[in-house]
Amino acid sequence: MRSLPPRFFILILLIPLVWWLSLQVRSSWKNYWLLADSQQSLAVVTKDYWGGHGQIVYRYEVNGKQYNGVSSRNWKDEKYNTVKIGEQTVVYFSASHPWLSLLYKPDGYRNPLPALIALTLAGFVVVTAMNPKSKWALNLDAGQAKQTAQPETGGKTE
Repeated sequence: MRSLPPRFFILILLIPLVWWLSLQVRSSWKNYWLLADSQQSLAVVTKDYWGGHGQIVYRYEVNGKQYNGVSSRNWKDEKYNTVKIGEQTVVYFSASHPWLSLLYKPDGYRNPLPALIALTLAGFVVVTAMNPKSKWALNLDAGQAKQTAQPETGGKTE
């Protein structure tokens, strides 16, 4: 049976890295717009979110159009931190992008350092997948020391 090339494993590592990085970028973009031009309204909780982490699905209306959102409960406000299905809660949405919303106002943007580290690592992974012999590639042979033949001198020095 033929073994898989190291490039295959590098590409498999790249998939979750790019996925996580895209989530960080989307979250930062959402927080930017909610901090830039957020408006407040009321939403109705429709169900618990299947993804867990205490998130809920809610419905709200902006200019006669209904939108759905998924967010954690508003832990900052005692009135809304235990809201149940069918109850109303405050929602913050972007005036220019009304489909962007959260049940709490974000404190700020995401810390960019983990994303920059992930982006740098992704760059090395891509270089390794494209050209494993590059000086910028990850060393895939780190655990395999190369043996070179040393000439026997018999204890004599020249």
